[in-house]
Amino acid sequence: MDFVTLGMFIIDEIHYQPPQKPDVDVIGGAGTYAALGARLFRPPPSASGIGWTVHEGYDLPGHIKSTIDSWQTRCEFIQTPERETTRARNRYEPNGHRAFEYLNTKIRLDETSLTLAQLTSKTYHLICSAQRCLSLIEGILARRDAELITQADRKIRDLLTLLPMFIWEPVPDLCKPSELIHCLEALKRVDIFSPNLEEFGSLLGTSIDLDQPEGWSQLRQSCQEVIEPTPSSLRTTAVIRLGERGCYVAQPGRRYLRLPAYYEQQPDSSAIDTAAADKRQHANRVIDPTGGGNAFLGGFAIGLQHSGQGNMREAAAYGTIAASFAIEQVGVPTLGLSSSGVETWNGASVEGRLKDYIRKVAEAGT
Repeated sequence: MDFVTLGMFIIDEIHYQPPQKPDVDVIGGAGTYAALGARLFRPPPSASGIGWTVHEGYDLPGHIKSTIDSWQTRCEFIQTPERETTRARNRYEPNGHRAFEYLNTKIRLDETSLTLAQLTSKTYHLICSAQRCLSLIEGILARRDAELITQADRKIRDLLTLLPMFIWEPVPDLCKPSELIHCLEALKRVDIFSPNLEEFGSLLGTSIDLDQPEGWSQLRQSCQEVIEPTPSSLRTTAVIRLGERGCYVAQPGRRYLRLPAYYEQQPDSSAIDTAAADKRQHANRVIDPTGGGNAFLGGFAIGLQHSGQGNMREAAAYGTIAASFAIEQVGVPTLGLSSSGVETWNGASVEGRLKDYIRKVAEAGT
C-alpha cells in the first residue's frame, strides 16, 4: 500500500454564530482528511493503495457510507453495532476560535488495528502525542517483523522488508514546552514532523509572528533548534503548515523553502466541469479550513513517493493542492467525472490544478 493513516474518522456537527444554522452529519476526522489528501492523487485502480479505518456504529448515515465507498480506497469498516459512530461538535466562537469536543467515546487506532495489507504500507500518518508516536512506531515495526517471519507470500515479504516512512502530526493540546523533551525523542524516529505554526510556537513556549520583520528568521532558527540536536543519520524534516501563508519546509544543513498556499494563486484555470466550477468562482474560495492540514500531509506523502528522490518541493506542492480541495466546502469535496471521463473534485482536475500551481510558483521564482 502507498499510504495508511492511523487518524480517526469522526462525524462532525458544526455550530456557527446565530442566525446561521449548524451543519450536522458532516464527514470529518484527521484520518479521513489525510486519506482524502492522498486519494486525490490516486484515482482507481491506485485508490486501493490508500488505507484507513472507520469504526462503524449503528448510526452511520447511509449517505456518508456511500461517499466513502465512492472513493474506492481500502477503507476498513470495523463494525461496532453496540455504540454510536464517533461524533464531535465544532463550535465557532465570536473571535473566530473553533472549540472542539467529543460527543461520545472515541476509539483510537494502533498497530493492532492494522490489517495485513496495511502492514505493508510505504508511509504511515500518525496524529498523536510524542510518547504515543514512539509507541506506535515501535508497535508497527514489531508487527511487520513478526509477520515477516511467518509470511509465506514472497511479494508480501518483500514489502515488509522495506523501511516505511513515518509522518507525525502532533496533537494541539500537547504542543507545550513540557512536551518538548518527548518531542525531541520522537524526532529520532520520524521522517516528517508537521505541526502548524501556532502549535510549533506553543511547543517552544514562544509566538512566531510572520508579520514582523524578524518572523521568518525566527522560524528558521526555531527549526534549527528543534531538529539539529537529532543525530545526522536520523535527522527528520520539519514541515510547518502556515495556513493561508502556505508551508515552510526545513531540512537543517540542507535546505529551507517556503511555498505559498494555493489560494494565493488566482484564478483557478484547472476547471473541467465549467458549470460546477463557476458556481464556486468568487473572491474567497476558502469556505472551511477544517481538515486542510491533514489533507496536506496525505498529499505530501504521495508527492514524496511520486518524486522518487525525496523532492520536498514537489511533495509540498502536492500537499498544497490537496489542502486546496479540502477547504473549499464544509466537509469533503465532491467527486465527479468530466464529459471526457476524467476524474474531478469540485469540478476541477487535480492534475490540472497541480500543474497550474507548479507553473505559477516557478514563474514567481518561489
